[in-house]
Amino acid sequence: QHIGRVSVPLFRLIRDYLTRHRVRLTILLGYNDLTRVLLISWAQRAGLPLLITGDSNVFGEGQFGYVKRTVKRVYVRWVLGCVSGLMPMGVCGRAFYRLYKDHNLPEFLFPYEPNYALFEKPDAEHERAFLQRYSLNAGRKRLLYSGRFVSMKRVDLLIDAFARIAAHRPEWDLVLAGDGPLRNQLESRVPVSLRNRVTWTGFLQVEDTACCYRQCAVLVHPSEFEPWAVVINEAIASGLAVVASNVIGAAAELVRHGTNGLLVQPRNVESLTDALLRITTPNAAEAMRAQAPAILKQWRTAADPVAGVRQALKHFNLI
Repeated sequence: QHIGRVSVPLFRLIRDYLTRHRVRLTILLGYNDLTRVLLISWAQRAGLPLLITGDSNVFGEGQFGYVKRTVKRVYVRWVLGCVSGLMPMGVCGRAFYRLYKDHNLPEFLFPYEPNYALFEKPDAEHERAFLQRYSLNAGRKRLLYSGRFVSMKRVDLLIDAFARIAAHRPEWDLVLAGDGPLRNQLESRVPVSLRNRVTWTGFLQVEDTACCYRQCAVLVHPSEFEPWAVVINEAIASGLAVVASNVIGAAAELVRHGTNGLLVQPRNVESLTDALLRITTPNAAEAMRAQAPAILKQWRTAADPVAGVRQALKHFNLI
């Protein structure tokens, strides 16, 4: 809750803990509830360095109305005037704060990270069981969506785009991994003639998700907006090419258009259809998949969250 009965007691509990243990640097995830507001204000008065982290993304700001934008502008500027530094997840996060204030706060990259080892090291026996469970033909090529079935994800556009290319790419199928309130509606959207080429796995535990990636060639993530989307990290770690909307935080960092995937316009079925046709051209996906390990390695070197914390500690003379 943004404001609730526990907001002030929780603030006092955290404040007393920080004081009692003589904490010298605090990293705060988000700033959009009363407890965090009180912590930000108190830390400034107490002279305690406080850094803000979160998945804020500049592309998400256009979806708010005038009144909310105005209030948010005043509030975010106040936050930026109080905190000691920022820990954005990437370029979209950096741009988000610059949109509100041309600040000179120190910035330390602090992105979401999955358990990469789980996706980089396949379990052959588990994969065979996964193929059998979902009746996936080992000789087929597959596009994959992994996530919730909610309107923002625009799985409807993916189904429509797949229907448009299916006759031209008879060797390709579509796997939809996940669940959500729109599942029945989306199942009905698949043309009857293509239903034997679309697999619905339902919700998958993380080990099965890793297996699912390994059975596919391309992750398609057509969200109309998403602050980060760690599924993109997971897919690239699994060696997939990626087609994603260009407003997604992780896509801006990890998908290099034409190299390891393709970026598309959100809410645009034509753009998505063109990208699917391009990436399913013979050998195209394979060539892009080959670039995945190097691009992921570069990202993990440049944006290691542990290194971000160390840089922050060094900046504030704590190590």
